[in-house]
Amino acid sequence: MHSKLNRLCATLSTTLIVMGLAAPASAEVYSIYVGPKGSAAYETAKAKADDATVFAQRTLHKALGQAAELLQTGAHTASVFVAQGEYRGKAKQGIWVLPVIDNPEATLHLIGGCNDDFSARQPFAWVTGLVTAEGRNGALLQITKKSRLKELVVSGFLFDAAPSNSYDAKSNSLLKGSSRTYTLLSLSLIQTDHLVVDSNIFLNGAHGAFDPQVTPLSSESVVDVTNNCFLNTVKATSTQAVSFRGNTLAEINFRNNSFLLNWPYNPDATSSNVSAINLYHSDGCRTLNVEHNIFAYNPGGAMQHDWPEDRMPEVNISDNLFHMNSGLFKDGEAGGGVIVGKLGLNPKYLILDLETVEDDFDYTVDNNVVMDPEIPIALLDLDAADSYSVERKNTVLNDVRQLFGLNQDGGTVAIANYAPAMVYNAAVPPVPTAEAAKKYGFQTARLWQP
Repeated sequence: MHSKLNRLCATLSTTLIVMGLAAPASAEVYSIYVGPKGSAAYETAKAKADDATVFAQRTLHKALGQAAELLQTGAHTASVFVAQGEYRGKAKQGIWVLPVIDNPEATLHLIGGCNDDFSARQPFAWVTGLVTAEGRNGALLQITKKSRLKELVVSGFLFDAAPSNSYDAKSNSLLKGSSRTYTLLSLSLIQTDHLVVDSNIFLNGAHGAFDPQVTPLSSESVVDVTNNCFLNTVKATSTQAVSFRGNTLAEINFRNNSFLLNWPYNPDATSSNVSAINLYHSDGCRTLNVEHNIFAYNPGGAMQHDWPEDRMPEVNISDNLFHMNSGLFKDGEAGGGVIVGKLGLNPKYLILDLETVEDDFDYTVDNNVVMDPEIPIALLDLDAADSYSVERKNTVLNDVRQLFGLNQDGGTVAIANYAPAMVYNAAVPPVPTAEAAKKYGFQTARLWQP
């Protein structure tokens, strides 16, 4: 009833404006609080709700639908606050779809990691898990095509693809051919002036976390990918966006992210999409900033660079930490694999260390370090099972070289375990334990705020 009344009022208001009889309606700020049925969070949400600008929902998919209704017209902002817990999607299918919002004046904030009374948020401790399912038919979170928004923020969620993956019973290696070949987040070329993907955990993706494939609303549109943990995904992300009516994204910013154990598309040295970030040419953005990130134990390298340098945007690679990023190609060099690429015409990948990138490219490359961040990784113990659904214990693996048999004698290596199932353990998050490394990568205390 409320949504129908809103639409009627909006239609009447527009008619009166055209007739010169009324002033435009003021921009509204809407809040939707989400907590599971029967939870303390849902009781708090109901107590907050006034059913005018503040609403309560038990499921995230209904909250997304309500936000879309509220944002169809006008310069409104809707914030969806989601309490900690596990969410399974409509009919427990493990996917969430944001309906079309065709309103370039609207702002949508999707905010997870809230405590039960919504007074604070800490997504790395109070985990809001999007639990997917075997046979999922798309990305976990999908933005419907032909959407337009002034700003879209996705902050504070755990995206875990493992329940829709298949694993080998003996090695616990990912069976890519029988796992779901969808990303974790699909942006579907949404038109926007500002995309923020912040403080999320992207885990066990068999076909990538997401690509920032947005369409700029203006020449000043920006994408900020900040404070995320990309762990154990196959071909994690890229810098690919879309030019539109002469507009290209002004900037794509990767800041304070941790790229840990992200795998090539195939576990061999001739695979495509080998590195954690696939660098796109200048049609993706005019400026690319890669700052304050950790790139550690990515077997195919930190960044893949296949386009000639003169086709690239302005690139800034500064204040990052690199450690052991080219185990698939060459072992024993802690600073190796900062860039892996064909750079236009090379038939094989070139494996470039930090010094080479600093000296040989006309990019800004400053204040980067090579050191072991000493990050613990939570691995699922293999228990002679071929399904993620079988309950297994968590093991904290401190020497992640064991996962793909790194060989300290040098030379190429065979991967012993290909993208084995991992977990995010809030009690032992994958953050550096080495004191000098703690300022790099995602920070549990650094969160995007509306």
